[in-house]
Amino acid sequence: MTGSPRLPVGGLSRMVPRLTIVKKSPESGNSPDAYLPSVMTCANYLKLPDYSSKEVMRERLLTAINEGQGCFLLS
Repeated sequence: MTGSPRLPVGGLSRMVPRLTIVKKSPESGNSPDAYLPSVMTCANYLKLPDYSSKEVMRERLLTAINEGQGCFLLS
């Protein structure tokens, strides 16, 4: 979620800019559950769709973490 190679002393609460979670809107006619979360590393944004349940959100976050390791993609 960040472009920083390591956390600052004091952890996530000390990041500048602050870690922010924002809503990711799906394209018209698509379910939010069909989307993976994404990030904006320059602004420390985690972009999450409005998932139908916590279980779906957890599954999508784990998929994004596991499949996105070592990747840099523009969204």
